[in-house]
Formats: sequence, structure tokens, C-alpha cells
Amino acid sequence: MPREFTRNVRIAEAIQRIAAPLLMMIAREKRLGMVTITDVAVASDLSVATIFVSVLGAANEADAITALKLRVPEIRTAVAQDLRLKKVPSLKLAHDGSSARSVRIGELLRAPKPPV
Repeated sequence: MPREFTRNVRIAEAIQRIAAPLLMMIAREKRLGMVTITDVAVASDLSVATIFVSVLGAANEADAITALKLRVPEIRTAVAQDLRLKKVPSLKLAHDGSSARSVRIGELLRAPKPPV
């Protein structure tokens, strides 16, 4: 019987569990707004893990993501200490715009429809 979860999924969940409190702490220090990890994608060879981040309440989301990217080595160190893998994946932060898209879709759905 095959395993229910692959190793990539388990590592992605562990990275999300470790990185989430660190990103929130960094956001609080820099006053960036609310930072949420929406997903973590790990490459099949476990060399790269991409952390998708959503920033709410920031004046400029691009500046907030840039400030978070500067602290990626600190997050990778915490992941390495907790996971104890032979080779820790390099971490990348990426902006996840799905929350902004969902807000925009909600606005469009609530907008009055023109008469036909």
C-alpha cells in the first residue's frame, strides 16, 4: 500500500509550520501588516522550496515582500535546525496574489448589473 503523503508534501508542511511564526515576527518588527503563508511548493529533487506569501494591510506589498526576502537566510537556518535533513532546500519567497484577485472578483459580483 503506497504512502498517503509523499516526502515533498511532508517537507512542505514542515517548512510552513516553521516559517509562519518567523514571518509573522518579522512583519511585526517591520510593521508590514499581516503576513500569511498560503502555500509551500517543494521541487521534486528537494533542492528548492518556494514559499507563497500574502501580505494584507501593507501600504506597498512589493516593499513588504522585498523586506521579507532579506530575512530568508534566517528562516532557512531555522528550517535547517528543525528538520535535520542532509541537504536543506534553498528557500524563495513569492507573492501570492490570489487574495487580491478574490477581493476583485467579489467586488465585480456585487457591482450592479447594467439593464439589458
